[in-house]
Amino acid sequence: MMIKTRLLKLISASAVFLCFSVYADAVSELQQMFAKHSSMSASFTQEVTKSNGEVVSSAEGTLAIQKPDSLMMHTVSPDEQVLFTKGKDVYFYDPFINQVTIFDKKDLYTSPFLLLTSNRSDIWNQYTVTKESGKYRLVPKKKADIKELSLKFNGEDISSISIRLMDGNINTYNLTGIRYTVENDAFSYTIPEDAQIDDERKSN
Repeated sequence: MMIKTRLLKLISASAVFLCFSVYADAVSELQQMFAKHSSMSASFTQEVTKSNGEVVSSAEGTLAIQKPDSLMMHTVSPDEQVLFTKGKDVYFYDPFINQVTIFDKKDLYTSPFLLLTSNRSDIWNQYTVTKESGKYRLVPKKKADIKELSLKFNGEDISSISIRLMDGNINTYNLTGIRYTVENDAFSYTIPEDAQIDDERKSN
């Protein structure tokens, strides 16, 4: 359960870059900005803070995204973790315990942030999207684990993603070195043959 929770947090933060098409004014602006590029790569620094500003944890790594749904998120410090898509599945590998957890992509759409990979109006209707002082805010209309998602831009480049949880903690990703060309091998990762497998796909 702990691994799955960490996985969902990583995916929810990175999935905002994926392609989507919806209607409201604020979301239409986001759509136009993301529609200009079919791929993206960047370095990230992550910081989790309490509501009082106390830093709980920090990390750094790289990510690569290619429409419609290819993702590679590689955390390199303080501990290595790898999150990537492959076909219809999502893989999360933790080298420290040498374990890979596999999920169906469709099952992970229960996470509020994964709505950002979808163009389904019934999913988007569950959220309020607004723009305030250049920052886009996505708030669930019904109570959820996620209280709010905020996106900031530097010109046309997304510069930070902040995830506010119901417990008050804030998970922030700051992005640097953004590029809009990604090699196909950026989405490849070889998991050791002796890795333990935790298969969470419902078909298994």
